[in-house]
Amino acid sequence: MSESWLLLKPGVHSLNELPALSEDFLENDLVGIRYDTNKEPRLCAVMQYGEVAPLCIRADDSETDLFFDPREVSSGIWKSVTDDMVTGSFGEGFYGQRPVPSLGGGPGYGAQADELWTVSVDQMDAVRAAGIDLPVLDVGISHGEKARGGSL
Repeated sequence: MSESWLLLKPGVHSLNELPALSEDFLENDLVGIRYDTNKEPRLCAVMQYGEVAPLCIRADDSETDLFFDPREVSSGIWKSVTDDMVTGSFGEGFYGQRPVPSLGGGPGYGAQADELWTVSVDQMDAVRAAGIDLPVLDVGISHGEKARGGSL
């Protein structure tokens, strides 16, 4: 039987080459992923094609806004996770983007934006209770709620 009718991940030519989460996990689901048996599971958001994005909290920002961890960009491990690496599921994060502070422009004018997933306090409590790693990244006050005059 031919697999030519299937939409496969770019660069993948066969179903046997598809190391990713199954259809049991939907885009924007929050999952704990244990990619190394010597480390704690890491909180991730499910992306397209079953890949995951490792998440972090930013210092001086709302603790319910979870960002893609830029320190993990070069790591290829997040593109090859499988269902057996999942240690827990924590519901859905609400995907959004936040403009990166710059000297000019804004959304729609070529300004960059950071991807983020907003979650509830109950979800954060469940993640902590399960012992899931969620690192804190200090990117400076210009990126956080305080810079926007927010509630913190």
